[in-house]
Amino acid sequence: MFKSLESASFVVLNEKFFELLRVQDYTSTKDIETIFDFPEGPPFAERVVHDGTVYSPECNCIFFAELHPPKEGYSADAMSWVWRTNLNETPPVTEKVYPSPPLTMANGAYYHNGSVYWAQEGNWTVPGGVVRMDPLTLTTEVVLNNFFGHRFNSLNDIVIHQSGVAYFTDGYYGYDNFNDTLKPELANGVWRWNMETGDLRAVLGAGGGPFTNPNGLALNPEEVKLYITDRGNTSDNPAGGRTIYQYDIKASNTAASGGYVFAYVDAGFPDGIKLDKDGRVYGAVTGGVHVFDAYGTFLGIIKVANGDAAVNMQWVGDTLYIVGREHLYRCHLNTTGAQVYSNRA
Repeated sequence: MFKSLESASFVVLNEKFFELLRVQDYTSTKDIETIFDFPEGPPFAERVVHDGTVYSPECNCIFFAELHPPKEGYSADAMSWVWRTNLNETPPVTEKVYPSPPLTMANGAYYHNGSVYWAQEGNWTVPGGVVRMDPLTLTTEVVLNNFFGHRFNSLNDIVIHQSGVAYFTDGYYGYDNFNDTLKPELANGVWRWNMETGDLRAVLGAGGGPFTNPNGLALNPEEVKLYITDRGNTSDNPAGGRTIYQYDIKASNTAASGGYVFAYVDAGFPDGIKLDKDGRVYGAVTGGVHVFDAYGTFLGIIKVANGDAAVNMQWVGDTLYIVGREHLYRCHLNTTGAQVYSNRA
């Protein structure tokens, strides 16, 4: 599997990666498995993006969103599709499902206390915000969509502390990249929302840096560290942010503290991000998932198919499910995810 970079399923940069892959050395054989091929998107779409991977123990399934950036102008039809992978079937069955009311450009998602919470980008007519979905009935409810009357720009990802405190990223993706939201009213950054008291405040960014465009979020196993991906590099600005940051958080605190560059990727930009129970960090970066140990050492890459781009991922047991623009993949590893499901099916 390690004979050439082009055909390899994995790129090993540190011997610790062999243990994670459950192989002895580079002579061993292991592959990443493609379990679903996505159909082409609607005619108006420039490309297809899959994001918002989230597991629900109630249905033993994974949900994820499909977004359709329009080829030009604004398309009122650019509503996100939602896919569901049923893990009760062998092999797993992936099909389109229909939340009601529909989601409006859903992006990141997180499971908390029996519900799936979507970070919804919104569009010109529907403001972005947080939407709660029942994983069994697919019934949805908007639970947050403004900051004192100001529309959010375009929410990208969300995580929820066990205490009920949510963190979400709000960037300029809808306006700058998708052309489907109104001109931003707020600075981009990371927000903290106490879901019980309603206390909502910007805790990172907010015009003071360091983010160019904050994206993915993840918590460490102890839920005392917050990892944030930043996208700022373009063909016109290759030096822009393509960084994973780490911050310290406390459930009782109103802010995130500290903060430093945990990793800077060599190409593309880190999108979705997850951790495992041992504190390793997994970032979806263009051609694969980049894996770092808890101290930021680059261990290796889990590659997706040539020409595809890894966008996000989700742990279920010791299996990492990876969504790309074109395919759904899975890989069995020698660990499990950081998030604990008390009522796992």
